[in-house]
Amino acid sequence: MASKKLKIAVVGLGTNGSMHFKQLQHLDTVEIVAAADPLIEDRKKTLNLENISFLSTDYHQVLAKKEIEAVFFFTPSSQHLENITAAARAHKNIFCEKPLSKDGTIAECKKALAEVKNAGVKLQIGFNRRFDPQFKQIHERVEKGEVGTPQIVKVVARDPFVIPYDFIKNSGGLIQDFTSHDFDMLRYQEGSDIAEIFIESSILIDPKLAEFNDVDTLTASVKFKNGALGLIDESRKAVYGYDQRVEVFGPKGMLKAENVSKSTVEFYNDKNVSLKKPLDYYLTRFEEAYQEEKALFVKSILENLPIICTGEDALKAMCCSNAALESQKTGQPVKVQY
Repeated sequence: MASKKLKIAVVGLGTNGSMHFKQLQHLDTVEIVAAADPLIEDRKKTLNLENISFLSTDYHQVLAKKEIEAVFFFTPSSQHLENITAAARAHKNIFCEKPLSKDGTIAECKKALAEVKNAGVKLQIGFNRRFDPQFKQIHERVEKGEVGTPQIVKVVARDPFVIPYDFIKNSGGLIQDFTSHDFDMLRYQEGSDIAEIFIESSILIDPKLAEFNDVDTLTASVKFKNGALGLIDESRKAVYGYDQRVEVFGPKGMLKAENVSKSTVEFYNDKNVSLKKPLDYYLTRFEEAYQEEKALFVKSILENLPIICTGEDALKAMCCSNAALESQKTGQPVKVQY
C-alpha cells in the first residue's frame, strides 16, 4: 500500500519561496494541490506549476480548499502574523518562515499563537539552522551530556556580501533579520532561555547603512537563565565566503562545527597551506537544512510527532531581538522580557 501523502499548499513564490517550492516538489510525502502568489502569472514562467490543480493570487482562496491539510508560507515578514492567524482559523497546519513577525508586538504574537492553540493545529517556524546536520549533531551530543552542562556557547555568523538595500530597508535590520537566528541557535544549543543581552555594533563596511538606521558589524554577549554565557560575532561581509560556525564548551570538553566547503582536501607544502573557501551563499550552505525542516514538519503531521521549532521558540527569539535593539540603543545590558 502506498504511504499517505500530505495535501499541501504553498503561498509565496519569490526568491526563497521558489527554492522551497522546488524542494517540496521532490518530497515524496507531500502532494502540492494549490499555490498562491500575487504574481502567479509571472511565476508560471520560471516554475513548473502545470501539475498544481489550483492557482491563485489570493491565499485566502487557498485556505478555503477543504482538502488542504497544511500550508507553507514563504511571504514577506510583515505578513506572517496575518498568514498564521488566517490559516489557524481555517484549521490548517502551518509552516511559516521566520520571523514570527517583523512589526507586530509581543502581545499580538501571543494572540496569534493562541489562535493556533485553539485551532488544534501544528505550527513550525523556519529557523532552518536547527536542521543543519552539523549543528543538529552538536545539539544531540550536548543533550547526551558529552561536554557536561555547557558553560559557553559561541556562534559566528558572517555573510559573504552586503545584501541589496531594498531588502535591508524592509528586513528589520541586522538584529531582527540575522541575529534572531543566532539567538535561537544559542537557546537551542544551551537548552536554556536567555536572561540578558548586551550589544555592541558599528558600521565598518558600508556607510550607506546609516541611512536605514542599520549596522553591518555586531557582537552580542548573553547570559542564560542557568548562568551560562553566550557570544555572537556577526558581520554583513566576509570576503572569503559564508562563515557559519558553532562552538559549545563545557566542563567535560568542547563540541565545534566548522565551515562547510566544496572540498575537505587541504594542500600543504614548504611555502603554504591551502584549502577551499567556505560555501558562498546561505541557499547553498543550508540546502540540506531547508530540505530537512520541511520533511520533518510533514512527518510531525503524518505521525503526530512534536514540532522541533515551535511558535513559542520564534516568540522567544523575538523577545531576544527586542532586548538586543534596546541594548544597542542604550549601550547597556538589557533583561529579556518574555
